Amino acid sequence: MSESPAIVGLPAPPRPPQAQRPGTFGVRTSLAGNLNRRRLARGWSLRELSAATGVSKGLLSQIERAEANPTVDVLVRIADVLGTNCTELLRQPLLGPEIVRAASLDEPEDETSVNLLFSGHEQGRIEIYRTRLHPHARSQVSSHGADSVEYVLVMSGRVTLVVNDVPHLLEAGDTARFSGLSSHYYTTEDSPAVTHTIVGYPRD
Repeated sequence: MSESPAIVGLPAPPRPPQAQRPGTFGVRTSLAGNLNRRRLARGWSLRELSAATGVSKGLLSQIERAEANPTVDVLVRIADVLGTNCTELLRQPLLGPEIVRAASLDEPEDETSVNLLFSGHEQGRIEIYRTRLHPHARSQVSSHGADSVEYVLVMSGRVTLVVNDVPHLLEAGDTARFSGLSSHYYTTEDSPAVTHTIVGYPRD
């Protein structure tokens, strides 16, 4: 299918640049975790969820063990009963930071450019921060809870993002996102740095 032509006078719809992405996480594994979390949040047993959805207890158990490939109809019935949708049930977590390097962005000097860094719809609430780190500084170790996502843009200087004890050096203009559940902090070396961060939280 061909793409729609860009409107005259406006930039073409931006595309996400190639980020350093972690390995794929099985859809069945994601479904298993999301279903189990939502079922337990309601205090339901597999038998109770089966009675509410009309899906057999055996199939529900297989789904939560990542051993089944349910049909779309089954997913819709489960999602409706749990007050969510299929997209949320299949949503995959971030297993490691996804980093967009400033050098990889298409930004010609003689024309306006628009680059989509990240997109998503899982957040229901966001917090936005501007942080200035002094030389040889270290931020507090943070964790924002299950299903939260943190986005960081390095405005100036350079910082090292440490996620679950793994360091990631970010230069000015670099962008990253990662699971807010992960233990993380930022450090600087000889120069100060300024970052903008956004923390997104799930609707439920």
